[in-house]
Amino acid sequence: MKNRNAYIGVFDSGAGGLTVVKHIEEMMPNENILYFGDTAHLPYGTKSEKQIKEFATNDVAFLNGFELKSLVIACNTADSVARETLIKEFDLPIYGVIDPAARKAAEVSENGKIGIMATTATVRSDAYAKRIRHYRKDAEVHSLACPLLVPLVENRRYKKEDIVVSTILQEYLDQLTVHGIDTLVLGCTHYPLLMDAVQSLVPDMKVISSSKEAVLSLKKSLEMTGQLNDESGSERRFYVSDDADAFRANAEVFLNEKLTREVIQVSV
Repeated sequence: MKNRNAYIGVFDSGAGGLTVVKHIEEMMPNENILYFGDTAHLPYGTKSEKQIKEFATNDVAFLNGFELKSLVIACNTADSVARETLIKEFDLPIYGVIDPAARKAAEVSENGKIGIMATTATVRSDAYAKRIRHYRKDAEVHSLACPLLVPLVENRRYKKEDIVVSTILQEYLDQLTVHGIDTLVLGCTHYPLLMDAVQSLVPDMKVISSSKEAVLSLKKSLEMTGQLNDESGSERRFYVSDDADAFRANAEVFLNEKLTREVIQVSV
């Protein structure tokens, strides 16, 4: 059995995966977290499958140099494209963001019509549709690539009062609501910051955060295996592959607080 005080490793192409870290901090405050943002290669959402698998493998190889008890792929794109590769390559309990969100969507949708907002690569993989239909064979899934949303969030444009944000979101949402969906999955770890803006435009929609569902699934698994850290206090370590200062600035957006810990730049 893994040391329960060992790190939970979390990786993403940049700072978006910090929405997962935020939920871990809220739900499992005693856990030690090791985060890696592959900022030299962001965003993953526009890259080829070959590149994404290569980058993700390098990311996990770096994190695996530390003592990990579990790993979270805090990137929908990497989870959709590279998950099976990582499972074969590394002897680690690996958790993703897609399966928990897909399962939740299948459970809560009343009419079985589910929309997915995600990156181009995630949509191209059809990963959400496959997992949703695994849990609900009659589901009707409509996936939409939303390439303008990550740049908006990265530039701190995500508030519902922002006319640019609401205009772009409305254009995307119109393409999904026309299908009669009653449930929407925010299939990118950047998108939880847009939750309020989305809900203001579709107030009756069930909106699911892949970041939140991933951490709920992780917590349940750690509880079942007796791996929750029961010692008070926690350690946070942050690594990036490029521009630590820019990451630190972006981190404040996703964590909703100033990042006081050191951010270390490494080559992977």
